[in-house]
Amino acid sequence: MITDVVVRDAPPKGKGVFALRSFRKGEFIFRRRHGRVVSPRQEAQLSAEDGRHLTELDFDRSAVLLPPGCYLNHSCEPNAMRSGVKVFAWRALRKGEEITIDYRLNAFSDVRSRCRCGSRNCAGIVQWSFFALDPKRQRRYLPYAPDFIRRDYRRRARPPV
Repeated sequence: MITDVVVRDAPPKGKGVFALRSFRKGEFIFRRRHGRVVSPRQEAQLSAEDGRHLTELDFDRSAVLLPPGCYLNHSCEPNAMRSGVKVFAWRALRKGEEITIDYRLNAFSDVRSRCRCGSRNCAGIVQWSFFALDPKRQRRYLPYAPDFIRRDYRRRARPPV
């Protein structure tokens, strides 16, 4: 049972996940749980609600996230990081603070959309792809990226033959 976080309103983003206690940098917060796994073709058949809570598992599969993990909001300056299904503090978190992650960690889309994170360095428009991040941030996030992103990163980094 997850007892250190709560889901509540996080205007204008909808719902968000908030810390019920302080967390030290690097401290485990909670484990995200996956519901069903779907192919890109099956995504069109999902309810609007389930479609809002997808996470990419690889280039051919996504999973519907279950609460509370499905309510983690994106931030261009996240205070938490995920590695696999584990979410941990990327920096020290205060009790009551919204917990945010960078959705681009495992994304690979050309889709751009308006960002509502409100962080100091947010450009307002985000391309939902790890590979659209600046190279410095890619290197910083790479140890936490899923295997399929790390493999593609290494493939892209190889000089052409």
